[in-house]
Amino acid sequence: MTDLPSISRDADMRYVTERVIDGDCCALVGVSNVGKSHLLRAWRRAEVVRTYLGEAADGLGFVYIDFNLMLEMSEQGFYELILRTVLTALRELPTEPKIYDQVNEAYRRVVEPINPFQVPLSFNEGVITLCEDWPRRLVFLFDEFDEVFQGIDERVFLNLRALRDRYPDQLSYVVATLQRLSDSRKGAEIGEFSELFAHDTRYLSMLGESDSLHMIDEFAREEGLEFTPEDRALVLAQAGGHPGLLGAICHVLGKGFERDEPDRVRASDYRLLRERLEDDVTVRTECVKLWNHLPTELQSALMDFLGGKQVDRVSLRRLDEKGVLIKDQEGSYHLLGKAFEGMARRQRLLKEPVQPGVHLDIEAGEVYVDGRAVPVLTDLEYRLMLLLYGHIDKICDKYRIVEAVWGEDYIEEVDDARIEKLVSRLRQKIEPDPANPHYLVTVRGRGYRLLSRPAA
Repeated sequence: MTDLPSISRDADMRYVTERVIDGDCCALVGVSNVGKSHLLRAWRRAEVVRTYLGEAADGLGFVYIDFNLMLEMSEQGFYELILRTVLTALRELPTEPKIYDQVNEAYRRVVEPINPFQVPLSFNEGVITLCEDWPRRLVFLFDEFDEVFQGIDERVFLNLRALRDRYPDQLSYVVATLQRLSDSRKGAEIGEFSELFAHDTRYLSMLGESDSLHMIDEFAREEGLEFTPEDRALVLAQAGGHPGLLGAICHVLGKGFERDEPDRVRASDYRLLRERLEDDVTVRTECVKLWNHLPTELQSALMDFLGGKQVDRVSLRRLDEKGVLIKDQEGSYHLLGKAFEGMARRQRLLKEPVQPGVHLDIEAGEVYVDGRAVPVLTDLEYRLMLLLYGHIDKICDKYRIVEAVWGEDYIEEVDDARIEKLVSRLRQKIEPDPANPHYLVTVRGRGYRLLSRPAA
């Protein structure tokens, strides 16, 4: 999928600007793929730093740390990545050779320590060199920080707090997380680090209509497409201003322009397009990540909301902060977008008392028939099950099955016999009597249908 163009988020950028100019630490909190990483990475660009900081730009040194690049989830891995990234930044910014050499030596001792105690000591020596001798104030930008914060020894974060306390005018931290640090990990000692961000936390909202339309139009221009006003409205309604969903849904919509055959999905056929969104792996993955990153109590609150039940104000506020519920001008709440709403409603159905029939837990990838878990499905079997379940009680023709399971490039290569063998293997796992199927039935001459209730 083509990457979408840059997101402005001017207000969020100015928030970070104010914090770092004042010498504070701050946290950016937001759901998956809302734009946290994009915002932090923007500070690596000299023109962006100059735009927001003006003359103060030369007095600050931003070091962006992507913790997905850690070699191992450990104290040593944490310190190694930071100093390795610092050395890269020093090569790009005006730095005296003596300072670079001292930090490089500290890095070497972190990588090849004489004993375990030398790892944090050497890291500290490298940071202290920068705080005392580097003419710039050091600003660490910690991205993809959640797993690291939850997974490594709390002594690491006590050490970061101690360095900050020692050099409050020379060292700042900016972190990007899925939830507030104080909610992510508890404890008195870890709380000392979280305390740095207690009063300087900003929730990243979903994109407004103007920014969302800008992204849609940029996607269309880069792909050489012409989206109609109706196309743009469909994407907005489905994505709800979530950047990741905007990109995924634009991609699915764009594929409609590639189809010339009258029996295939066209961009103008919105009913079929909405069905295609349910089948799309990227759209589904974005929705599942949004759901999984909600705490259990907020998942329950969201299901109550969908069921028309009363939801307490605290839960509504927290769901609003995360951008999952949107408050309109009249003060009423609605869900983020139709794509996520559909997935959330399916999750609500899974929580209801077991009913006869076939049920698919999309998150876990597990299938239940009459409340009984079936054997694990292969990749092809699961792809077929996802398609059939997404169109339960409807006929899926052979073309749609080939496209969803094998991919559109295999339309001419997969014959009827191959499809029948796959259907047969799936029946072996979901049917009590595969020779006499009650759920996955053949509609002769048209395709296959998965029934929500067993056939008589």
